[in-house]
Amino acid sequence: MNDFELNCSYYIVFKNQECIQSSLPDNVYYHQHHLVFENQKPIEIQVIFLLDDYIDFSITYTFEKRTQVNIIETKVLKNHAFLHKTMNLKEQAIVHIFNENNSNHDQSKMKEDIYLQRDALCHSGYAELSNSSIEGEYSYYLDGENADAQVRMAILSKENEQKSFKVLIQHNQPHTYGQMDNYGVVKDKGHLTIDGIGTITKGQHGSSSHQTNKIMVFDSECIASANPYLFIDEFDVKASHAAGVGKMDEEHLYYLQSRGLTKKQAMQLITYGYLKPVIEVIDNEMLKEHFEDVLSKVGA
Repeated sequence: MNDFELNCSYYIVFKNQECIQSSLPDNVYYHQHHLVFENQKPIEIQVIFLLDDYIDFSITYTFEKRTQVNIIETKVLKNHAFLHKTMNLKEQAIVHIFNENNSNHDQSKMKEDIYLQRDALCHSGYAELSNSSIEGEYSYYLDGENADAQVRMAILSKENEQKSFKVLIQHNQPHTYGQMDNYGVVKDKGHLTIDGIGTITKGQHGSSSHQTNKIMVFDSECIASANPYLFIDEFDVKASHAAGVGKMDEEHLYYLQSRGLTKKQAMQLITYGYLKPVIEVIDNEMLKEHFEDVLSKVGA
């Protein structure tokens, strides 16, 4: 039985260091850990990573000028697997990418480095609801004027899981835009740390950097930390951050139970409601649809 489900006409599946299955459209090529998009018409493609214990795998995506791509990524990483992804968006490339982690093992690590040239746009959604501990580091570099990076994360840490995420958006050219909205829920004895970093380097006037990092805690033995950082070396910019860690409202839980829901059902509904703002700030239908689907199953 497969550890994955194919939902797109176009797809590519990686098992450890090899491509084991693919159906790619014209003008999309894969060779030696390099996936190149040269398509002139918008496409949707599914990318699946299956990594066994202690496997390190690196891959590079290159999006040529004016390509438009929707990507659905699924990751199944076993113990101490490490996935490193590099994405290069050339001028006017438009990429929407939905990342779902379906791992079910002790510990894994993911690192992403995304580089955007002039007028490139990358909107990423991360559904981190896996039954595993994870360390994630996602760095977006706005290397061309008018580059636009937006990151949305919905995270659930439960039982004894330890999850930590660092999200960086760095402005290296003027008139660039970066926004991140990271929401987490922690239950049982789960651990969760979110570090949001917005950096505007000197001379990058007219740029905007915004972030929200919020975590809701269900139980007294949870450990949670939401840490916003803004490093601004220019005057003519816009920058903001919001961060908070708070307890679940016991009155909400009581109210839902008084209406006939079990405690588990009530907690599931509260979790869904807390993570739902991630969907509401998205303007791409593909990302919205997949977030709605995975969040509707949270805690089930």
